[in-house]
Amino acid sequence: MRIVTDRDEVRELLTRHPGRHLLAIGDLDDAFWPHTRFVHGWGQTLLLYTGLQTPVVLAVADPPASSLHTLVASYQAELPDRFYGHLSEEAAEALRPHFTLDVHGILAYMSMKPVTGVAREDVVEIGPADLPEIQALQQAANPDGGFFEPEMLRAGPYLGIRRGGELIAMGGTHTWSATEKVAVLGNIATHPAHRRQGLAAAVTAALCARFGGAIDVVGLTVDVANTPAIRCYAGLGFTEDVRVVGARCARL
Repeated sequence: MRIVTDRDEVRELLTRHPGRHLLAIGDLDDAFWPHTRFVHGWGQTLLLYTGLQTPVVLAVADPPASSLHTLVASYQAELPDRFYGHLSEEAAEALRPHFTLDVHGILAYMSMKPVTGVAREDVVEIGPADLPEIQALQQAANPDGGFFEPEMLRAGPYLGIRRGGELIAMGGTHTWSATEKVAVLGNIATHPAHRRQGLAAAVTAALCARFGGAIDVVGLTVDVANTPAIRCYAGLGFTEDVRVVGARCARL
């Protein structure tokens, strides 16, 4: 087990199974790299990201998945006492003797090659000035979970749809890199009173179009229990790569 500090080596490790590691690949960008720590051992790679108020751990298994349990169990003492994790089940099992896991869902990683297009006229830019509305929408759409922090607004474009002046749908970018040619969308949400109107699809399509030819692959995460959202993303061309546990973790 070792800390990998050479960016080219990390890139080579992650791109063996890129669909499983789009978030981590995006973090190779200069904007995110100073806040990353990559740990490698037993054929697996773990990312600790400290650029947000809540640290993030990405422990997504490469085949054979069982060896990720060994890496996480060996490194768990070095992890922060509290963090948000995307964890393969093997990683979650390795953490449970040492952490409480507040699981908010099983998440599917989905990806596609972006296509260019023209966004709907009612899709508008949103950003830090809209933070109270963004937080209110996130809470309404995800009262039992979700993971949004204001610092995420600086990662890339955030777009929304308003009706009567009220923000009713939105989506943004967890990470993106023109250098690595990847983007991962996130915080896609529609107010419960306005669902089943194609708003999430419109925002997602507009985000994909925004990147144009700057990236080769765009990804997102979605709760596997959210069947309408999965149908929406599949209709846009996204396919599933892997499933992970989404959980807030606190040391016992």
